[in-house]
Parts: sequence; structure tokens; C-alpha cells
Amino acid sequence: MPKSPRKRALSSPHDALFQWTFSQREHAVGLLKAALPSSLAAAVRWSTLRVEKGSFVDRALRSRHSDLVLSARIGEGRVYFYVIVEQQRDVEALMVFRMGLYMMRLWEQIVRDQPGLKKLPPIMPVLIHHSDTGWTAARAFQDVVAVDGPERAALLPHVPCFELRLIDVSGGRAGDLVEQALTALGKVVLWCLSVSGDDARLEREIARTAAALDEVLQAPNGLAALEALLRYLVATHARFSVRKIGRLLEKAAGPRAQEAIVTTLDEIERRGERRGRAQGERRGRAQGRAQTLLELLTARFGAVPAEVSARILAANEAALVAWTTRVLTAPTPEDVLVEDGKRPAPARRPAARKRARRS
Repeated sequence: MPKSPRKRALSSPHDALFQWTFSQREHAVGLLKAALPSSLAAAVRWSTLRVEKGSFVDRALRSRHSDLVLSARIGEGRVYFYVIVEQQRDVEALMVFRMGLYMMRLWEQIVRDQPGLKKLPPIMPVLIHHSDTGWTAARAFQDVVAVDGPERAALLPHVPCFELRLIDVSGGRAGDLVEQALTALGKVVLWCLSVSGDDARLEREIARTAAALDEVLQAPNGLAALEALLRYLVATHARFSVRKIGRLLEKAAGPRAQEAIVTTLDEIERRGERRGRAQGERRGRAQGRAQTLLELLTARFGAVPAEVSARILAANEAALVAWTTRVLTAPTPEDVLVEDGKRPAPARRPAARKRARRS
């Protein structure tokens, strides 16, 4: 049974839910069949679908873009599917350019992993988009290249040529998506992504997911899926309590789901309480070590400089342990806090004012 995205859900709920769901072959096959042109979907040997390693999104953008790379046999070779799910409130005008960068990074990795390759495998770029307005920017790379007039026809053969396969779930729409191909969990996940942060839509539309939710809960990994969904909804609807979201799900899924939902909510709350206690214990240990270190420094050197004291009080437990071992050998309080063999640079003093010349 796939594990639920407990740790990742706290820091990146979109990435956690998307990766956990569509890294499972059953749901990934449903998503791709729903997203691709029917002729291409019919040619893919779906039994060979696999998840590829690696993420190609810039670190600074990972809160807005989550990516997943899959591949499958088609004809005599493999086709790669580069899927990005986008969670932002505006439309990025050059998203097709950014997708092109990510595709090049994927090709670069493929060539590195397969030395001697003579031809590149095809990559199908799929964008799952959600914004307040819906998609309004270019899908084709050629359309973001600023060349007009008679020169355009002469230049276009020298410009990269590809087009995004767009799945726009903004406002509950699902443009270019064959929803019948999705699994029940796939349908619920895309709906959850589309209502992210919109409390009114969550309450207004959750009844539409009733049949799919019931099917999700009856699946072998139903409890894990339910926990993943609950964690995502709690993380993206901060004004709603855990219990309120649970009641909304109970109302949509019906009485058969009530026990599973209550059990899952209880477990989420117990884990939260345990995590809070553990964090409190770690903070307590760090504070105790910091106080001990300050007392040792005072006993050996006298009054501790304010900047040294501030660094100690803000440090984590690992740093405090390392610094405490240096108290007996370091020549000064500042040398106790040396990192990687280098003493911290002294604070810059303000330049002395020039004395006025005597007349």
C-alpha cells in the first residue's frame, strides 16, 4: 500500500498530493489517457509505464510548480511524459518557455544516462493549470518568439517548435481532458487542486465528488488516499478546522464513509500532537544546552560578548554540542563558535570620524 505524504504535505501540499497520487501507475495511466490525443493514447503500451527519477523545476519555483516524469514504450522506443501541475493565482506568460527549459534538462539527463545515444526520445509536455482567470497565455513555443512581418516565415524554421498539452482545471473546468479515463482518485485530486484556497467553492462543489469519493474509500488503499486528501484540504483551507473539513467529506461521501473519516481525522490529530510534543522537547533540549554553554563560557572567560550570546541562543542543538566541546581549548569566546575551521569575521566597526583641523 502506498504511504501517505505525511512529511511533504506540511511544506508543499500541492507537490505532496500530486506526487503521491500520480506516482501510482493506475492513476498515472488514467491521467495520461485523459490528457493525450486519442490516437497517441491508443499507441502507448500502458503496461510499460514507469516513473522516472528526477525533478527539473528550479528550486525557487517549487512552491508553484510540481513536476513528474513518466515514460512508456511506444513503437520501438520510449516516449517521456513531462507533467507539471501549476498552483498560482496568475498566468505565467512565458510558461511555455520554462517548460522548454525543463524538457532540455530532461533530455540532458537522458543523454548522460545513456551514452552513445544517437537520437533523442520524444517528450510530451503536459501542463495542469489552475488560476483565477484560466489559461490565457501561449501554448506553442513559436508564439512567444517576438518576430512579426515577412521575416517570421524565414525565421520560424530555426526556432524550437513544440506545444503544451494543457489541462486547465480553473474554476472547475477541465479543458482538453477526457474525464472518463481518470480513476476516481484522479478525479478527486484534480478537483481538490482546482478548489485550493477557495473555501466557498469547496463547500459549494464537494457534493459533486460524492460518487468518486465513495469509490476511493472502497479501494484497497482507501484509507491512505483519504488521509492524503484530508491533509491537502487542511493545508490549503487554513480558515477551516480539521473537523469542519471532515464533516464536509462525511456529508459528500455518505454514512458508509463516516467511520473511515473519523478514524483518519483522529490519527491526523494524534500525529499533530505528537509532533508538537517532539518539537517542544527539542526546543527545550536546545535551550538547556545553550544555557549550559553560556555558563561555561562565563566561568572561563568572564562576561560573554552580546553577539556571541545571541548566536548561541539562536543555534540548533547540533551546533551547540559542537561548540560545547571547544570550551576548554578555545582561546576566546569567539573561537568557540568557529565553523569549518574558520573564525567568524569580526563585526565591522563604524569608521572613526576625522577630527576637524584646528584653525
